[in-house]
Formats: sequence, structure tokens, C-alpha cells
Amino acid sequence: MNKKPYLIFDIDDTLYSQMQPLLDACEGCLGRKLDDPERFYRIFCKRSGEMFLFSESGQVSIEESRICRITNTMKDMEIPFTEEMAGDFQRRYQENQSHLRVSETLSGILDTCIQNGIFMGIITNGPLKHQMKKYHTLGLEKWIPENRVLVSAGVGVAKPDEGIFRLAEERMKLDPECTYMIGDSYENDILGAMNAGWKTIWMNHHKYPVPEGVKSPDYIAYSEAELGEIIRNITE
Repeated sequence: MNKKPYLIFDIDDTLYSQMQPLLDACEGCLGRKLDDPERFYRIFCKRSGEMFLFSESGQVSIEESRICRITNTMKDMEIPFTEEMAGDFQRRYQENQSHLRVSETLSGILDTCIQNGIFMGIITNGPLKHQMKKYHTLGLEKWIPENRVLVSAGVGVAKPDEGIFRLAEERMKLDPECTYMIGDSYENDILGAMNAGWKTIWMNHHKYPVPEGVKSPDYIAYSEAELGEIIRNITE
């Protein structure tokens, strides 16, 4: 590639692992290990996505959406779970999120990108204050300045809507033909970016299959190490 690529990252389950803080919070409430933690995570992500849409449209408050996503998840898993336990889960999860860290592997990837003069930015869905707190907790300002961060609630449009990708192009002066969206959500990150004419790298920790009848991403990384290899290949 003659022109250096622009790398735009999602935050959740892309720049840190979202699964462990969730598991720790859930198992702390239950007082035992989950029999199928991967199933719990997949259902929670589905329910969380549903409640995000309701909260974004104003049908429920953010606090209500957070309680509903875990109670609906546990209902799907047929695990008895009271409203009191749901509140306890949310408190534990928020506490866990105050200790988020970028892994050593990913930190090395970001360091290398800085050394090689690679432009990096962030597009993330969620409440503005909440997502910016994660940004600072993770120390992402070391690699990505705050003026290159778009949070859906702060700009009034969310992934996969093409509008947020167009806004990123305008604010960050991106060339869509050389821009890669890196994220864990096939629907929000990958399809959204493809519809905007961007290139894509699916951070597929959980080894989900590509949905039938849709275009495959340009690249799929099943681990941070694989992501590093892909970024090295496209930035050489």
C-alpha cells in the first residue's frame, strides 16, 4: 500500500477484554462459577445491544437498560436472578471497569503504530461520560488524542449508521479507501464500516461465524497477536 492506512478502533472487547469483568461480576453475585461462560457472554452482548437501542431512543433510562440487560440474560439462561442481584451485578461490573487495562500485546501494537506514524482514532457506541471514562481508565490518550474519539451519545448517531463514519471522515480528515475499522461487533463495526466504503478488521475473540449471505471482512483476527500481524502487513 502506497499510502499509510488510518486505523479506527472500537473500544469494548477490542481495546480491552470485556468478558472477564462481566464474568467476575456475574459469578460474584451468584457465588459460583457459570457452567457455560461463553454462552453467558454471547447472550449478554445480544441483550445489551437490544437495551442500548431502547436507551438511545429514550424509551428507557440508561440505569433501567443496565438492569434489564442482565435480568433478561439470566432469564434466557434459566438462572434465578432477583432485582437485588441485578443491582449488585451492576455495582460489581462498574467497579471492575474502573480497573480496566490495555494488554501488554495490544500496548505493543499501539506503540508500534505510533513509532511508524500510523493515524489512529476511535468510534464507540454508548453514553458519552461512560465511554470517555473507559478511554481515560485504559490510558488510551497515550496513543489516541481525545479529539480523535467519537462517542455515539456525544454526536447523536451510533454505529452501524453510516452517518457516524461520515462524521469521522470529516472530523479526522480520513480517506475512506485507506481507512480500516477495527471492532468486535460484526453488525455495528464491520457492516457499518463496509457500508461506508471502509476496509475492515474483525476482532473476533469469540470465533463467531461470518453471518450467511453477507460480505466477509477484509481481515479476521481471532487474537490480539493475529491483530498485530494483520496491522504489520497492512502498514508495511
